[in-house]
Amino acid sequence: MKLTVLGNNGPFPGPGGACSGYLFESGDTHIALDFGNGVLANLQKRIDISDIDFVICSHLHADHISDLFVLLYALQMMNRQMTLYAPPEPALELQKLDLNDIYQINKIHEELQIKINGLTISFKELNHPFMDFGTKITDGETTFLYTGDTCYTPNLLEFATGVDVMLCDGAFLEDIVSDKHLSVKEACEVANEAGIKTLILTHLAPFEKPETYLEKGKKHFKGNLLVTEIGKTFDLKDLAKP
Repeated sequence: MKLTVLGNNGPFPGPGGACSGYLFESGDTHIALDFGNGVLANLQKRIDISDIDFVICSHLHADHISDLFVLLYALQMMNRQMTLYAPPEPALELQKLDLNDIYQINKIHEELQIKINGLTISFKELNHPFMDFGTKITDGETTFLYTGDTCYTPNLLEFATGVDVMLCDGAFLEDIVSDKHLSVKEACEVANEAGIKTLILTHLAPFEKPETYLEKGKKHFKGNLLVTEIGKTFDLKDLAKP
C-alpha cells in the first residue's frame, strides 16, 4: 500500500504547486483521492490516466475537484468513462461534473462500502462547509484514513480510532477553532487520542513552509509525524509499524 502526493496546497497553489490530490496504490489497484488543480499533470508522472481504477472526491470545493474538468477532456479523447465517487451535496456542484456521460457518478453515503482486490473502502461524514466524507482504506492488516477537509467533529475521532496512518487536514498553524479546518494542534490531538501510529499533515497554506507545520506538530503529536510534499511516495505498511 503506497500513497503518492500529487497536490497538497489549499485553498490555492503556490508557485509550482498543486491543490489536493493523492494517488493510493495497492498491487495493480490505483485510486485517486481528490483531483484539485495541478493534479492531472503530476499523476501522469507516476501512472497513465488509463491505469486509474476510480476517483474518490472527499468534497466538491474547487481546490479538490477542478482538474476533473480537464480530465474529462482526456477521457473524451481516449473514448473511455471513469467511475467517480462523490458526496451528493451541494447538488448543483455535482451536476457540473455530470457531462456527456463521461463520469459514472456514485454518491457517497456512510453505508457505502467498496471492495476491490482485497481492499475495503468505507466512509464517514465529517464537518466542513461543503459535505465532506473521510475515506478509510484497509487490506485487513494496514488501515489508512484520508480526512478530506474537516474541522473537529466526534465523527472524526470515532472513524480514526484503530487507524494506522492518517492523512489529515491541518490547515491552521495557529491554535484556533474553526468551522472549516483543523489546526495542527487539533489534528495532533485527534491522532493521539485515536492511537494513530503515523500522522501526515496536509492542506498546507501556499505561503507557509512545510517545515513550519512539522515543527508545530512535533510539539503535540506523540507518534511519527510527517508532512506532505508533492511527488513524495509514502509506504503505508512501513508507516504502520509500531
